[in-house]
Amino acid sequence: MKKKTVILAMPELFKIHELIIENLEKCGFDVLSLTYEEKEFKYKSIFQRMQKIWYRNVLGRMDFKKRVMFRLVEERLEALLEQYPEQADYCFMIWLGAYPKEFISKLRNHAKLMVYYNWEALTFLKEDFENIEFFDKFYFFDPFDQNKLPEYDHVLHPTTSFYFDSFTPSEKTENKILFIGSYAEDRNSDICAFCDAARAIGLDIDFRLASKKIAEEQAALGIPEVQFFSFANALSYRQNLEEAAKSSVLVDFLNRKHYGLSLRIFEAIGLDKKLITTNPTIVHYDFYHPDNMFYWDGSNLDELKDFLTRPFVPIAPELKRKYSFSNWINCAFDIEPNIPIGLPHIDRDAIQQI
Repeated sequence: MKKKTVILAMPELFKIHELIIENLEKCGFDVLSLTYEEKEFKYKSIFQRMQKIWYRNVLGRMDFKKRVMFRLVEERLEALLEQYPEQADYCFMIWLGAYPKEFISKLRNHAKLMVYYNWEALTFLKEDFENIEFFDKFYFFDPFDQNKLPEYDHVLHPTTSFYFDSFTPSEKTENKILFIGSYAEDRNSDICAFCDAARAIGLDIDFRLASKKIAEEQAALGIPEVQFFSFANALSYRQNLEEAAKSSVLVDFLNRKHYGLSLRIFEAIGLDKKLITTNPTIVHYDFYHPDNMFYWDGSNLDELKDFLTRPFVPIAPELKRKYSFSNWINCAFDIEPNIPIGLPHIDRDAIQQI
């Protein structure tokens, strides 16, 4: 039987595309990778800056940087696409990045089913919505985005994230609590409160933050135990998973731009790890178990101590499989059998009062 073909188009964010390709191939797909490395944009001349002003103020277009960035990879991606004259069965895009509308239109013509996903709230995806016409399915992961844009109900679909079931950890567990993420000012109070609690009860933490302004942001946080590193020195996503696999407990600090569950939640599910999170919506998901996942509100220290003493309760195999990438992609591509994935309906007012 001929393999189904998937076009994968996304920026190469921390090399997560490598795990996506690996898992797609594990599922039996033939993958055409049209990914590209997204480097920091810098103007090369005053003329280029003037071009941007012309695009924005005269033409009313805000995509000048994206067009310049894509020009660097366009020839290579066009050549790859031309090698596959037949329509692919699927096109899967995560973040639209620098892909211009013209190239997304070509992908639409090259794929029978076009699927989009993004780890962001719909309110932050204004530019992406300019291309929604090309997609059969446009997924979102924030439970509070449900019913927010009824005019797009025919294409918007709620879903969670996933863990990579193709990943096999190679390290033994160490007794430490891990958080690796990007610096965000609105996380500072949560991180400070947790570090105070960790000192009080003698927890061994391994917290690492990617930063654009290391000295400035390190001073703003003010916690010597937290390691800072540049984005240029960031671990690949596979290396992040290896670090997570070595740890006994994973920590997730909510980025308040949205309430969608981060990849850390699903790493914990996939790796059978205990999880501490500041996202209060966690208790509304079907995989939540109070012995495995703990909502930290910044002050419930006694409950945290009790949680850490209780053993991990294995997740039912069918429930665990539900949140694997293999099942997730079957749902996205309408491939049977699959276990449907949705989002819980949550009273936002109740959450905001916590």
